[in-house]
Amino acid sequence: MKRIQISHNVVDESLLKEVKKYMITSWQKYLLILTGIIAFALGVINLMHQETMQGVLFLVLGVICIGEIFFLIHGHYKEMMKLITEETEDHQITYTMSFGKDYVVVHNCQTSIDNKIPYHHLKTISQTDNAYILLAKKNDMIIIRKDCLKISIQDFMQFLKEKDTKIKRWLKV
Repeated sequence: MKRIQISHNVVDESLLKEVKKYMITSWQKYLLILTGIIAFALGVINLMHQETMQGVLFLVLGVICIGEIFFLIHGHYKEMMKLITEETEDHQITYTMSFGKDYVVVHNCQTSIDNKIPYHHLKTISQTDNAYILLAKKNDMIIIRKDCLKISIQDFMQFLKEKDTKIKRWLKV
């Protein structure tokens, strides 16, 4: 396969809600979770050693770290919804994607803006009930509706593997 074209890929509020947990990178999530767990453990240890002030501070830090994950996800979701609302009146954006020789071109049909993402920038592919999500460097995210992908997911993943992508986490199909 030389090229894959995906047309009329509509991203709306319901699809964004479905994929919003993928809007921050894995390393950010893991770092915040690890920091939160360590801070929480240090808080408990300090409380057991009768050091109330330090214990409470570490417990609060742990809660803040875990809460930051949800804050970041919600912030990215709100930012995307704001962009969609500013660009369209019907709260949805239609994209056309062309998977060519060296990069993916994501074309916003409302604004006629193209975003070129080289294949070596792609890091992970995930799926939800209605979409596949390709995450790339610089927090670029490609959302592909399952009903818009006209080839099988196995063929699509084989195409991506042939393009020498840097994807570390593949779907299990």
